[in-house]
Amino acid sequence: MNWLRLLLFFFISFIFYIIINQYFFCPRFSFKASRPFSGKEFYNPYAFISENDWIKCNFHAHTNAWKGFTNGKGTAADIYHTYDSMKYAVHCISDYEKIDTSFSHKPGFIPAYEHGYNLNKTHQLVLGSHKVCWKDYFFPQTLNNKQRILNCLSSDSGNVVIINHPANLNGYSPSDFKFLTNYDCIEVLNPFAISLAHWDSALSFGKPAFIVGNDDVHNVFSKNCLARMCTWVNVSEIEEACVLSALKTGKCYGMIIGKLAEEPPVLKLFKVSNDTIAIEMNKPAKKISFTGQNGKVMASYVSTSSAQYIIKPADHYVRATIAYEDGTNIFLNPVFRYDGAKITQQTVFINVRKTFAFRLLGIFILAVCLPIAFSLVVSKPIRKNLVRRSFKFAKLFPG
Repeated sequence: MNWLRLLLFFFISFIFYIIINQYFFCPRFSFKASRPFSGKEFYNPYAFISENDWIKCNFHAHTNAWKGFTNGKGTAADIYHTYDSMKYAVHCISDYEKIDTSFSHKPGFIPAYEHGYNLNKTHQLVLGSHKVCWKDYFFPQTLNNKQRILNCLSSDSGNVVIINHPANLNGYSPSDFKFLTNYDCIEVLNPFAISLAHWDSALSFGKPAFIVGNDDVHNVFSKNCLARMCTWVNVSEIEEACVLSALKTGKCYGMIIGKLAEEPPVLKLFKVSNDTIAIEMNKPAKKISFTGQNGKVMASYVSTSSAQYIIKPADHYVRATIAYEDGTNIFLNPVFRYDGAKITQQTVFINVRKTFAFRLLGIFILAVCLPIAFSLVVSKPIRKNLVRRSFKFAKLFPG
């Protein structure tokens, strides 16, 4: 029984250290107040698209990995052949903390994994990486925790970092996107959570974040879990580098797939001339809407395959949504103001003084609380025995 108390102490110490490590040892960042997009020029993500180059993609799917410990049914082969039969050009396997390379020899293969093993499902999807990042924080994450993880995942500039289903279990709040940086896309469309408010928050605060839609399938044998949401990417070649570049630059859009969308509509034309946006779809839509700052709908057109919107001086960004009778909804990436240079997200630096102060405080808490826990949990005979053994061990090394 006494040794069980000792084991209990070690367990309590481990949990206590995890908490201190997350909330005190994590770097503190100097988050700057973000501003809306500004500039005299407009960034058009669809400036160089071709109507015939759209490919259908699903980047988020789970197999029966880690000997069934994680949530997933079916093998890599099951997922590959199922999505291949549905004419998906790219279909990734994104198991938790594991990169599956079963079909790395096939065209369109992109290494992927879902990062995160925490309580609030603060998860990220990493595309293009050949190495898993194990760093994470288990308990509900602070803004500093989230930024620390994004920094780790984006350390390889060739990766595409996608924030997964932010509205699911409030893994991310809309206000987080006022500050967070070092990610490329947001999984706005996911069967477990539609995160339009989070996307519009990022865009309203001048973050060039592009949309992704995925099935996030955990049971490939259930038809109800398949072909619900997807991403269309515009590439001339179905290669990893081309797809990742298109995601980083916004040459893609998200789709909620309707019931009758066997031959789904595609974006035919998207132009920005001076201050006017012109959209043309290959099929007439039920409604085409234009949305701007803070998610406000600014104009709508019904029963049409084309629409125009004149960008006003007060508009920082404009994105379009195209809805169809069968339930298909297409969410285009935004046109936003910029200075004409390369689009980048604002850099966030570590606040050295705050980081040092919190780490010092964390060490102090550990130094004070662990001895108290030891005295409360471990019985007096075991404490004396451990002290006696430690003295004997010290005599073996008299120097």
